[in-house]
Amino acid sequence: MADDTRWARVENARLLTCIDETVIENGTVVVDGELIAWAGPTADLPPKFASSDVDGDRLTVQDVGGATVMPGLVDGHMHISFGEPESEEELYIYTPSPYRAIRAAVNAEKVLLAGVTTACDPGGPIGIAAAVRDAVDVGLVQGPRLSVAGRQITTQQGIGDTLPRWVEIGDSSYGALVTSRDELLEEIRNEVKDGVDLVKIAGSGPGTTEYGAFRLDELELAVDEAHRLGRPVAMHARSRQSVADAVDAGIDWIMHASYMDLPTLERVIETGTPLLPAMTLLVNSLEAGTMAPATKDAMQRELDAAVSILTKAHQLGATLIAGSETGFAMTPYGQWHTREMELFVSHLGMSDIRAILCMTRDAAIAAPRHTRMVGTLEAGKYADFLVVDGRPDEDVTILADRRRFRSVVKGGLEVVPWRPADLPAIRQPFERGRPYTAGLYERQPT
Repeated sequence: MADDTRWARVENARLLTCIDETVIENGTVVVDGELIAWAGPTADLPPKFASSDVDGDRLTVQDVGGATVMPGLVDGHMHISFGEPESEEELYIYTPSPYRAIRAAVNAEKVLLAGVTTACDPGGPIGIAAAVRDAVDVGLVQGPRLSVAGRQITTQQGIGDTLPRWVEIGDSSYGALVTSRDELLEEIRNEVKDGVDLVKIAGSGPGTTEYGAFRLDELELAVDEAHRLGRPVAMHARSRQSVADAVDAGIDWIMHASYMDLPTLERVIETGTPLLPAMTLLVNSLEAGTMAPATKDAMQRELDAAVSILTKAHQLGATLIAGSETGFAMTPYGQWHTREMELFVSHLGMSDIRAILCMTRDAAIAAPRHTRMVGTLEAGKYADFLVVDGRPDEDVTILADRRRFRSVVKGGLEVVPWRPADLPAIRQPFERGRPYTAGLYERQPT
């Protein structure tokens, strides 16, 4: 299909509208420009859409031969600005921001071709994700619909400020260190001025199981100010206290929640606060096998804790959002976006169709620019959908196989690659660091 072809009627489809877990065995989707005009069982197709002519414009009909049609995926946690770093130093320091932005614009297409038509970048180096978002909006580059945060607001105990104090960090860092309530307010106001769609708080540090990076009253101030300025707040919270404080402060959705305790889970259920575990990064890091033993052991303990409490969260009806944390060397662009759904099935006991809802309907909240327009196939929403060979509602691993995608459609247009898929992934020297040697060059006794 040519890249400028607009579908008007997609029929003979196994239809997952993702409004709920219903599977429509013979469904039709009607597209009007970039929006869905109607979706449902073919037997219920309104007469005005059943003919070969609608309002004087002849319909284009696409018979998908029983393939599954479902909403485009919503990746609730993806760092388009990170560039697949292999170390903290690489992420914080080495790569200049202009190069990061160009690289991110290229990587955005990889994400879209993996079936992710909407995504959230919850924090990165200053201005990069917003620039990619805006370039996608006007058609300069090809990528998912993006909602973006600015730098992650952190204290000295949060993930946004993990390097020693004597290391000077500038705008290349993904963290914005605040050391007072006034600085906290100033950073939120600056980010809103810069055009962010959400505010991201780094509420705990790497490896911390108990305490949070902020006091509860500081989080309450941040939430109040961001909401006053019309922005939701998401928070990285792995430790027990940080998750509890996030719920009490009114954070809009919580990322990770690995060490959440049962009393806090009860508050999560009571308040309806969504949880975005992002277990994919933990699992992929463990499987990659390149970490020091102590780091690997700590990460395994966190994964075990997360699986235990999040299984209970699922059983009790908490809203879980699928986010891949794509953007690290352990989670390259275009490859791992759907694994979180697989982990929800294998580790948390979800059904496959329920896991799909976590990356469509339920993930829409993590895309605040487009929440009302994505995640389900309904009249008036964007015509963002996938045509998939097979039954992903019975085996969600199908969505990891790009060969199963007959089409990725965004805004009623089939997505066609703009650049060759087999270009080599060449990395500049400044993207890593500049080692002198692989180890000590010691003089041996003669």
